[in-house]
Amino acid sequence: MNRLALALLLVAALVVAGCPKPTPTETKTTAATPSTGPMTLTVWDWHAADPSKGVGLWLTNIDREFERANPKVKINHVAQSHTEYYEIFKAAAAAASPERGPDVVMLHQGSRILDNTPSLTPLTDYVTPDFRKKIVGWEVTCEGYDPNGTPWAVPIAVQGLVWYYNRTLLKQAGLDPNKPPTTWKDFLAACDAMKGVGKAGIAVGEKEGFWSDWFINSAYFQTMTPQDKVDLVAGKMKWTDPKIVAILERLKELSDRGCFQKGAMSTPLFPDAGEAFMRGEAAFFLGLISDVAHWKEFGEMMGPENLGIMTCPVFQEGPNSTKFPTGGAFAYAVTKWSPHPKEAFDYIAFVANDEHATTFLTDVGSFPANQTYDRALISDPNAKTIAGWLAENRTGPQMTDMAATEVGETLRRECQRVLTGQTTVQAALAAVRKTAEEVAARKRAGS
Repeated sequence: MNRLALALLLVAALVVAGCPKPTPTETKTTAATPSTGPMTLTVWDWHAADPSKGVGLWLTNIDREFERANPKVKINHVAQSHTEYYEIFKAAAAAASPERGPDVVMLHQGSRILDNTPSLTPLTDYVTPDFRKKIVGWEVTCEGYDPNGTPWAVPIAVQGLVWYYNRTLLKQAGLDPNKPPTTWKDFLAACDAMKGVGKAGIAVGEKEGFWSDWFINSAYFQTMTPQDKVDLVAGKMKWTDPKIVAILERLKELSDRGCFQKGAMSTPLFPDAGEAFMRGEAAFFLGLISDVAHWKEFGEMMGPENLGIMTCPVFQEGPNSTKFPTGGAFAYAVTKWSPHPKEAFDYIAFVANDEHATTFLTDVGSFPANQTYDRALISDPNAKTIAGWLAENRTGPQMTDMAATEVGETLRRECQRVLTGQTTVQAALAAVRKTAEEVAARKRAGS
């Protein structure tokens, strides 16, 4: 997940206009527009791989509900590998026809949507003002990152990145489990203390490069302003800027200091790194606030009383240094080649309706993009902490959510090379800058 994309978040609800056309936006489940004959809607995502729990189970139940409400429609839910998801989708798009490929496709919010618009159907004719009003996240699913722009996908979840810690391990290492380290110096000392009890400081999964992306998004508030991010996307600020160098130097310091568990570079982020944290092999984990690798999953395994939550340890003080990033959750889009775009959107609206927003919170333990859910339903102490931070506006967008896909891929690859000693921080960011400038040049040339 590269944007994490992953914002529980609650960016303030946006009231914008859409072209009127009837669509399901009610609180209860309703049937789609009756079709003239039987049809199958093929839905792709990476959550359906495990229909026994979490988002997979939630979606399985919704599929059955939709089929009961729409007897002439069958949902063919296909699970795809999260690691190779976008390569698989590109291959499907190249060969797609009304008889092949998905009708509905799950995508990460941000550049993963906007880089794939040639394969998607614009949703302007389906998204009504009322539907749009109750859902947050349109700014990362609409054309030009403009919440008033053409919608290409419907946000389903809000995502964010926070640091989790194992209270039991902190106590074993002689640290106060009720006072997690808030400064960089104290955080490094805590990681060192873990070695004394035979544990790692941080459970990391860097096989795909996603963890370094998460760290950058978690830490960038300390060195960059909101305008810096805008300037970075526009090319006015370069990837070699000292503010970005400082972030990657902290990333490298964690590796050089031995804060990661053994084999971190070959460990998949999902699910292996999170499972290592839950098994008590490391004291800290940079995780999500929704879907997977989050407070509900960890609390069920470790016990919520043994789980703590914090923001990125501060290495550079500033007005935004204790913020955490939100955005980059999943959304659903209709493919360009679907022969049933209206029915495909009806399915998406069904997933995103008021009833399912509530069950997304209660059954999955994740924050929905549809903001009609009852906040009084939150009982977990760590979820309450997150909700409190959201209410305090201690959130901000991810640094990389608007970066072109190629730029994100280069960044993750170069961070892996930094962590394995194959390159320097400066050389790595020079490579990222080169990719960003090449992408910008192609865009200017219209290619």
